This record gives sequence, structure tokens and C-alpha cells, in this order.
Amino acid sequence: MKRSKTARSVSLLLLACLIASLLSACSDNNEEKSATAAPSASQPSGSNEAAGTETEEVVDPLGKYEPAIQLSISRADEGFKFEPGQSIDKNLVYDFYESDLGVKLTNEWVVPKEQYEGKVNVAISSGSIPDLVMVNGTQLKSLIEADMIEDLTEAIGKYASEATREKLNSDGGLALNAASVDGKIYAVPAMTQGYWESSMIWVRQDWLDKLGLQPPKTMDDVINIATAFAKNDPDGNNVDDTYGLGLSKELVSSSGVQSNLFGFMNSYHAYPGKWIKDGSGNAVYGSVQPEMREPLLKLAELYKSGVIDKEFGVKDISKMKEAIVAGKLGLFYNMFAAPFDGIKDMIVNNPDAVLNAYPIVSFDDAPAKTYLGPTAINYWVVKKGYKNPEVVVKLANFFQEHWLVHPKLEYSTNQETGIMYSQYSIVGFDSPMAHIIEHDAVKAAFDANIQPDEKTMTANVFGYLRGIYRYAEDPKNTKDPEVATSWIYYHTFGTPHSGTSVLKHYFDNDLLTPTALKVASTPTMTEKMSTLIKMENVMMTKIILGEVGIEEFDKYVANWKKQGGDQITQEVNE
Repeated sequence: MKRSKTARSVSLLLLACLIASLLSACSDNNEEKSATAAPSASQPSGSNEAAGTETEEVVDPLGKYEPAIQLSISRADEGFKFEPGQSIDKNLVYDFYESDLGVKLTNEWVVPKEQYEGKVNVAISSGSIPDLVMVNGTQLKSLIEADMIEDLTEAIGKYASEATREKLNSDGGLALNAASVDGKIYAVPAMTQGYWESSMIWVRQDWLDKLGLQPPKTMDDVINIATAFAKNDPDGNNVDDTYGLGLSKELVSSSGVQSNLFGFMNSYHAYPGKWIKDGSGNAVYGSVQPEMREPLLKLAELYKSGVIDKEFGVKDISKMKEAIVAGKLGLFYNMFAAPFDGIKDMIVNNPDAVLNAYPIVSFDDAPAKTYLGPTAINYWVVKKGYKNPEVVVKLANFFQEHWLVHPKLEYSTNQETGIMYSQYSIVGFDSPMAHIIEHDAVKAAFDANIQPDEKTMTANVFGYLRGIYRYAEDPKNTKDPEVATSWIYYHTFGTPHSGTSVLKHYFDNDLLTPTALKVASTPTMTEKMSTLIKMENVMMTKIILGEVGIEEFDKYVANWKKQGGDQITQEVNE
């Protein structure tokens, strides 16, 4: 049953008041605050009421549970690396939570990253979820409607540390709003950087140099480079075994995952799978806009001519990464941190390989703008009935304190092996501009020849800078694991053609198209969006493979509208 606009307005007003109170709590009584100071909640005391006095319940946002509490959680296995004797179930970070916070974590289940969303859906359908679970916007909506999770409004207001409050409000309250219904906050949003969905061109610079080609300035350049990489034997082995443009079967995803198709489409001012504003300021779904036609036709042309892997339609993203590592793919689109994304063995196998990032380019005279996603895609929720729902807030505080405010390097990254202990942490998030801030700090230090200093730098800036210096002094020694790991930092944060340098170019030159989506989900989106996305993937795959003509796009648009798309659009704009 739909709520009236008046009811929605009252709910939004209540939420706005709460968010404003969180913001003001950050600035009150600064002289009395410290990094671990407790925001207090005042409650009248019956015995003191006659005297006109109040007692304050002072809570410690990092207060240890004694005795320790048990907390079951869900995990996605993202290919984490571990020291000997450690695992996803038992590691130094989990031990840290128990020793210093009194929270004993138990993984109720662990599944590969690509299976996580499906596993959560099964858990929700069964009515049985872990005590603490990370969900996407659609799943959050389902859990709220099924009354399966705790209302966290009071817990956030009472227990959030100064650092946590600052991060939660760094986007003006958009993420908290997306985590709320009827003025109640049901989740701690996993604050993220919208630019994880901003795409750029990654290209083998050594192949460009070998073939006498310049970096791309136009889409004609991109097409010519991709064609040359597929046809002109850039690896010099006299075998027709290279591809010019990377593509995999995951063309559009519902989980905010970066698609290797995305940057190519942005160059034609198309935004598949994303909600953007039209000329009237209304939110529209990018995949049904007419701008989709031109890039789909061009991709079909490239596939037919052999520039794209003939088997892309049955190969997942891991197979595309294998082609990059094996030196068989020379140009692909990805986000700024692509070097972190399982491809460093490319330079282990071939120390002469050079991978540079470049901004997307336009097919016409209008500037190409990449997409800027929401500041929260996932959300941490607590199972209904769990005795200590505030634990999710205290876990967020714990991450802010020990990984960001006063970082403990022993729980960050092993600089010798590259094993990132911080990835074992939970309820961790940072500023929506975190990596660009880190890029600026790293670049300024490197340009001025300032050496890494763990006393004056954050754990990340210290680690990245140390790695960049390490790689710069011995770049060909990529068999050394420390040098190979340092290559990741160098090409993500260090070079003029690093991923973050391209991000900064986008922000400095207003080359971003921000999301028009202001809510995590809508009722019809929850019910029908996964089916519509499957229909979309099938349509695009068939057109690229040449099995159908561009008229299939028109059929898809009509069906999308009839099968729930129009209703979703109406709900998104309410």
C-alpha cells in the first residue's frame, strides 16, 4: 500500500532532523573531545528531577564488551591472501576485535564474491540471516518490509564516534537517507566513493610504442588502437593471438560492480544500468535511452572484425583478467584501482609490460563524462532480536579509530608480501573523496622527494608512498613480491597515468555524470529489477554477437517499460 505524500514528507522531515543532530554533534564541545571521546545521551533521572538536575549516561564508542559477545557474520571471499596458519575464520584482525573490543566474530557462511548476492537472497527467503550481514539496496528494502532487522536510529545517535559521524554525514546525509524508511535508520551505510563506478581506459603503453601509436584522444583513436592490437601482432610472437578490446559476459550488473563495457558506452554518452537525469531534471534509466544504439552497433562491428574475443559471451570477468595477465589483451575499460584487481602477474610474467590509464574520450564534439555513482551501495544490518544491535556502530567506530584516525600499521598491510590485513576488517568505510585525497598527498610527497613517515602520514599514504619509492628504484625486478606489490601502488597512485590521476582529471574538469538515484531501492525495483537486468544483458549480448539487429534494442525498450520499468521510473522520481 502506498504512503501519501504528506506521510512521506513528515518522515523525511524527521530524518532530516536526525541527520542534522548527527552533524551538530560533530561540532559541539570541541574542546572536550578526543578521538575516543563519547557522545553522550542525556536522560532525566527521577531522583534528581525535583532539584532540576540531570544525570548523563556517558557511553564509550569504543567500549569493550566484557565478557565478550558472540557475533555471527557473512563474508564474501574476495581472494584474500593470508599468512601461514591464518584464514578467513581465524586471523590477526579477528583476534584484534576480540581482544580490544570484546567481539568474537564467527563466519556463519563464506562464499565467493560473485555468489554473495545470491546467498544473501537465499538467506532472506529462508527467514534466517546472520547477526550482522552486508546487503545491497534491494535486499535492505526486503528486510525492512519483512521486519527482519533492527531499527538502528537510537544506536547511531547514541554510540557513533566523532569520526564515524563525520564520515556518515560527509555526503550531506544521502547515504543515511537511502538506509532509512519512515524516519528510521535501519542500516549503517557502507560509505563508499561514487567514483568506483567511474571508468577509464587502461592500455598497454609498450604496445602503443611498439606499433608507433599515440594515446587515445578520440573514439576513432580507440577503435584504431584496438584494431591494431588485434591485427598487428603487438607482442611480436608472429601468432594471431591478441585482442584489442576487453569484454566479458557481465555487461550490466545490479550490484554496482564495474562493467568492462561501461567506459566504452560513456564515450557515446550512454549509461547502461545507471539512473541519470534527463534534460528536464527527471531520473531516467540509461539503458533505455537512444544513446545506447550507436555504441551497440560499433561493438557489433568490432566483434565481427575480430577485435573482441569471439567467446566473450560465455567468459566471465576472471577469464578477461587471465588474458590481461597472459599478455593477450591490450586495451580495456575499468575503474581507477584496476592494478589491484588481480592483474599484477602481468608484470611478473613480463617486466617490460607497461599499463597506463587515460581518460575516456568522446565520439563527437561533446565532452565524454564518466559516471559518478552513489555514496553507498551496500549496507550493514543487524538481525531482529539481536541483544546488542549497537555493535554495528561500535564496529564502525573501531575501524575509524584503528585504521584511519590512529592507524595501527600492524593491522594494515605486510609491505614485504603485499598481504592486506585491513581487508579482513568489517564495517569499514572512508570519505567519498578518500583516494583522491591520498593521491594528492602521495604525489606531493613523491614530487618533493619526501620519504615515507609513519608518524606524520596515514597508514595508506605511508604504505603507498613507500611502495612507489620501492618500485621506482628497481622496476624490472618484478619476481620480487614486494616490487610486484609496489607496482600496484605505483600505477594506482603514483604515475602521471595512474588511476587516481585520471580520477582527479575528471573532478577538476567537471567530467562526471552523477547518479540521479536518491534511494536504495523502490518496491517495484525490489520485485522486478533483477529480471529486467537479465533481459538487458541478453539483448546487448545478442546484438554484439550479430545474432540480431539493432531493432532488438527497440523491442527491449518496449518490453522494459511494460514489465515494470515505467513503474520503477515513477517510484524513483516520487
